Amino acid sequence: MGPGFRRDAVFGASLAVALCEAFLGLPQASALAEGAHCARGDLVLWGDGRHDDTAALSAWLQGDDLVWAMTGEPVGEAIAGRVFRLSAAIYMPGGTGRSLDSFRLVWPERGETVTGGTVRAGHDPDAAPLVSGVEIVGGDPGEGVPMETPEISPKERGDPTRCAVS
Repeated sequence: MGPGFRRDAVFGASLAVALCEAFLGLPQASALAEGAHCARGDLVLWGDGRHDDTAALSAWLQGDDLVWAMTGEPVGEAIAGRVFRLSAAIYMPGGTGRSLDSFRLVWPERGETVTGGTVRAGHDPDAAPLVSGVEIVGGDPGEGVPMETPEISPKERGDPTRCAVS
């Protein structure tokens, strides 16, 4: 089984959340009620297709707040139009509110490319996945299919003790 949207990858999404975000452009009430989030200082996302983004993209997909390497700007909950060079499998659990749109994931060592489309993890960890328009070239059969996994505890992103202080 190759990396990418493997058959054992975890996706989750809420159709209501996706519709609200995608079509209405409305912020979620829970997001408005939350305080500021601190970005991890040990990982940055490149999204340029040249740097290995495996660890950073995995952390972001699992709910960590990161910044873009080139600008230092926060990544936010959605990424669109980026190319990620990867060296290992990535997993997207439900409940994180993350989404990838018009993306390209490339594993040069394996000759695998995943192009999207859309992958959205809603805010409900028990919700069904929303994956559309995703194409896998060079991957093993059955990749990109959601599967049951042990419960993953969401990170408490509003906890001020996560913030670096100098």
